[in-house]
Amino acid sequence: MTHSFRNYSRYPPERHISCRNCTTMKSVSSFVVLVAVLGGAHGFAPAKLASGGTRGVALDGGRATSVGGALSAWSNPFSREPEPEPVPVEVDPVPGPLDAKNAIAAAVWIGLVTWAFNFAPGSLGSDADAALVQRLISQPVPRPEEINELWFAVWNSFAVVPAVLAALAAPTGRGQRLPASPFLWGSAAFGYFSLGPYFATRTVRVGPLRRSDLGWASRNVFESRAFGIVVAAIALSIPVTSDLLVPGFDFGAKAAEYADMFASSRFVSVASADIAIMSALASVLVSEDCKLRGWEDRSTALLAGTLLLPVLGPCLYLAARPSLEE
Repeated sequence: MTHSFRNYSRYPPERHISCRNCTTMKSVSSFVVLVAVLGGAHGFAPAKLASGGTRGVALDGGRATSVGGALSAWSNPFSREPEPEPVPVEVDPVPGPLDAKNAIAAAVWIGLVTWAFNFAPGSLGSDADAALVQRLISQPVPRPEEINELWFAVWNSFAVVPAVLAALAAPTGRGQRLPASPFLWGSAAFGYFSLGPYFATRTVRVGPLRRSDLGWASRNVFESRAFGIVVAAIALSIPVTSDLLVPGFDFGAKAAEYADMFASSRFVSVASADIAIMSALASVLVSEDCKLRGWEDRSTALLAGTLLLPVLGPCLYLAARPSLEE
């Protein structure tokens, strides 16, 4: 016992404490090195999920729940997460500045209204005009024998041209200063008298147009190739129902008779001018519509062709134009 005590007394207590401190420091150093190695190798990183994320554990009210996230024991402060791709935001079109086309449309409308009510041949609201309108409404087909063939063809064109204008103008009706629908519907009864204010403020669209951008009527009716075929068939039938193709038709005599009607009837003269204006407008809209469908190189030729073949030309274009992309 004495010997043991003497051997122990050879080492002061301070030295025993110092040795224990050395041992502790070595253990801590070894642990730090181990953690650094494992952390740098992502030894504690959770396994990746099938969706590309990682699975970790979070405490939810004392319970361990699985959560997604790129968790690791050590995170690299210099690493950057990939930035998400920008999501395209659809912006509704807005009206553009007024241009020369708007000025021309406004001038034509003002001129038509002024001429129709003040300077057109015949008298406004005459009994002869009222009787003519009543006769045309009561017997749309076949042509009444007392009605001039050329005038009857002009009258029947009002069944086609407003529908063509609606099919060409409605797809770009969003974001305009005025809503398109009331003016397009009104053109069936009032022609350019109804259309003038809309086209005087309308903005021509030059950007790409998709089928999904259209309203219900444009997407399901006007964009249908069947619609173009139907209006083209009606336009082709006008010379037949107007008896322009019957054997022995004297075009010179009938043209002179129609000129006399134009000079004496305000209704005939105004309606004839109105259908001419709308036919020219249809040709301009055909040219614009070509540029929205990838036919930029054909727009000028189709403008000229539909001007030379009024009524029927724009109808044939509707039957043949390419469809818009979805």
